[in-house]
Amino acid sequence: MSFEQFKSGDERILSAYFDRYARGLLLFAYRMVGDDSIAEELVQDAFLKLWEARERLESEAHLKSFLYLTTRNACIDYLKGIGNRLRAASGELKEELLQADSDLLARMIHAETLQLIYAAIKRLSPTQQRVFKLTFIDGLSTEEIGAELGMNSNAVFIARSKALARLQKLFKGKDLLIYVAFLSLANRQFELSCS
Repeated sequence: MSFEQFKSGDERILSAYFDRYARGLLLFAYRMVGDDSIAEELVQDAFLKLWEARERLESEAHLKSFLYLTTRNACIDYLKGIGNRLRAASGELKEELLQADSDLLARMIHAETLQLIYAAIKRLSPTQQRVFKLTFIDGLSTEEIGAELGMNSNAVFIARSKALARLQKLFKGKDLLIYVAFLSLANRQFELSCS
């Protein structure tokens, strides 16, 4: 994949960039606007703007920054529109709708971390994926998972343990911050499910 080919108008490279960055951008936008369909529309618009601005971009890193900043600005514009409608109706605009620029990096890291975790989860067996999702995303107890999947508690525990071991192995050698964040989340959820 060549950045220069992208700049010269190769739509296949745009498609490859979409495949590479869209999921993280969708997570990023969703955390800001709280609506899947709006997030998807804003991300699609960001890629359209990227295509229109491709000749002005200097590098792939610039491209990534452009996508996140464009998406963030579109989210803020969307939220301002909601805020203006709310203000007209109620006379006040919530402060939390307007996020500071310093929050952008944290949101980008969070979205990309989730993207890495989702990619790693897809590498688990189907049973491990279901147990992991029910434990750490849905917050079900071992007994509830067993009842839902028709498994005994021991089988759920083993599937969860194998999933965690596999994910820990997959994250070793990756960015330590991601690994620590994942383990912290996993351990906290595991403790909650055991209590």
